[in-house]
Amino acid sequence: MAPTRLKFLSEGRLSELANSIPENLERYTNGDFLDLERENGWAIETSTVTVDLELLGKLDGRSRTASADIENSLILYRALNGMTPALARDERIWVRLAHIECLDYARARWLSGYTGDALEQRVRDHMFAPNLTTIRDDNALSRLWWNVHIATIADPEDPEGALRLILKTADIRNNFVERTGTVSRRPLAKAVVRAMRNNPWITSSEQAFREFMKTLNREGGGVLFEALDASEADYFIHKCISNANRHVKNATSNSPKP
Repeated sequence: MAPTRLKFLSEGRLSELANSIPENLERYTNGDFLDLERENGWAIETSTVTVDLELLGKLDGRSRTASADIENSLILYRALNGMTPALARDERIWVRLAHIECLDYARARWLSGYTGDALEQRVRDHMFAPNLTTIRDDNALSRLWWNVHIATIADPEDPEGALRLILKTADIRNNFVERTGTVSRRPLAKAVVRAMRNNPWITSSEQAFREFMKTLNREGGGVLFEALDASEADYFIHKCISNANRHVKNATSNSPKP
């Protein structure tokens, strides 16, 4: 199957969808939106991005594990040829994919098992993406693309390896990806991923990674990582790891005994 132009919704159709979630709950549960797709405003083509529909068909939402998120992220990223961070901030692209090409995946991964008000909230959270944070973290499809894009920033030489570190647990992703001061600074993101590779303690537990990131934020706030070479950045990160490790050990030793 040859790649086709990526399609997106008009602003009007996006607004209509967002305002008619309660009326469309049955579609989200068991149906589809293919009859609506035939209307104007559902299939505006991009001029620069192509989509491999056969590859998209391999997305599997039945497993809600870190491993499945990694594989699905890689599939989506590879399926969208020509996608850029600027385009990836456009909600209309991801809402179209979530409702048409990737509805089965989105339904299985994020909507299955929910009804009523809970289902409606899940639809709002994962089938739409009204701001940059929800695009990066919540939409069923956009979060997959941003996973790989951030991994590529952190390690251009081995983005898949970086992705597997970042998505090892949901908590690690949250503490790494959602701290924009880290992922937006390429030298710092690279240094953190190198540390995650070289020091297993960092990702040995949620407590360890949280404490490491808290220490890094506290002690690295005034550090201009862009001016450091790799060895200097690694040395600073090593000091943060040592301080975080010591804090975790102290907290554990001082905690009340059962």
